[in-house]
Amino acid sequence: MAEGLFEKAKDSVVGVVKGAGDIVEAVRSTVTDLVTGSLKSVGDIAGSAVGVVTDTVKGALRGSREAGTEVAESARAIVAGAVEAVASVGGNVIDGVRNAVRAAVQGASEIGGDVAGTAVGAVEGAIDAAKRVGTNVTEVATNAVEGALDAAGEISKDAADATKKGLSAAVSLPADVVKSVIGSREEKK
Repeated sequence: MAEGLFEKAKDSVVGVVKGAGDIVEAVRSTVTDLVTGSLKSVGDIAGSAVGVVTDTVKGALRGSREAGTEVAESARAIVAGAVEAVASVGGNVIDGVRNAVRAAVQGASEIGGDVAGTAVGAVEGAIDAAKRVGTNVTEVATNAVEGALDAAGEISKDAADATKKGLSAAVSLPADVVKSVIGSREEKK
């Protein structure tokens, strides 16, 4: 894995947020470039993708926070950029989605951000990326929701409950997918 990727992502996002007119596009583009460059520099994309995506997403979230941008809002652009990068280097998009969304939710928790809001933004970003790269949107949305719920569940029961509620209430997300994923989890209990 690339040394210092977390710090590089954090510093890059702080820089673009402070100098950009279109913050969302600047953050998405910066994350895409960082993940693409890091994955191209390693020989084993599949083996390195998890760490690269996780470090970049968490670093970019911290950078967004330090630059004064709302973490939940930044998550959409950050996850979209990470997923697009994984797709551009021929990586497994579904694994990229799950890892990026999980990292966003975990990263929000680590810096005291809105976990449920970040989960919604991260899932939106995954769906945006799926549309841009021509991947099955329903499959991406399903895996993104699952990744968000998994990460929130690892944080706490309160975080899991808030995330379920936030995902269910988000009109920007495919309600049938969210309901299906949450329903299948309830059945397993």
